Amino acid sequence: MARHPKKKGDENPDTNDSNDNPTGSSTQTEESKVKSGLDKLFWLRVGLAVLAGTLSALIGNSMQSHKGFLGLGIMITMFIVSIGIAKSMKIPILPTDKKKLITTGYGSYALMFIFSWILVTTITHPSVGIMSIK
Repeated sequence: MARHPKKKGDENPDTNDSNDNPTGSSTQTEESKVKSGLDKLFWLRVGLAVLAGTLSALIGNSMQSHKGFLGLGIMITMFIVSIGIAKSMKIPILPTDKKKLITTGYGSYALMFIFSWILVTTITHPSVGIMSIK
């Protein structure tokens, strides 16, 4: 039996090159700082959405004609505040990824705002639903 020569892809790679690279650990540390900062931003936006929804429900109860516009105004204002807070957090993102400061958690922000607005309105006015059934 004749043996075939080894192919170039079958050779064992030198494993010392990957272990001696100190920049790999610093890159992972930077990635974890970015991920940690974006996680904090996400939960900050969720908390601000609950606050905005609660404020919209409580302030909107006293107003009868412009509840929707007031709620949306509070929602947009609190989101702009969260963008300012995000910029002051100094998350180490690449300049090409600056859009992440705005897009992180905006879907959860909108859904938590709507959920908390409806929940607080229902809790503060439980008889409205019962009166419409009678």
